[in-house]
Amino acid sequence: MFKGLGNLGNIASMMGSLQSLPEKMKELNARMENEYVTANSPCGGVIVIMSCTGKVQSTTIEAVELQGAVLEQAITEACNAAGALAKQTYASSISEMAGEMDINLPGMDGLINSLAGNG
Repeated sequence: MFKGLGNLGNIASMMGSLQSLPEKMKELNARMENEYVTANSPCGGVIVIMSCTGKVQSTTIEAVELQGAVLEQAITEACNAAGALAKQTYASSISEMAGEMDINLPGMDGLINSLAGNG
């Protein structure tokens, strides 16, 4: 469509992609609400299932001998591990969507790393 315009063609194409970004993000968020990650506490006694938008779906305590502060720590560690995995999955999905839409903005990698908790 914008052949022969060099970088102007690329900019025009990217602007078209950016216009559809809000709808694509809405679709991505809906999908991430229904995609789940599972994480265990380091001791293996607690399992947390969380949506990729950060909502805890379930918590299972497998080690009945865990009590008090040890149980609380295991729950905290499993929730934190699930949260980190959910962030990584979400950020990866955003990166994939941006690639499919051919959106290559300066700083995009930094933003995605920040969303994943790496920045």
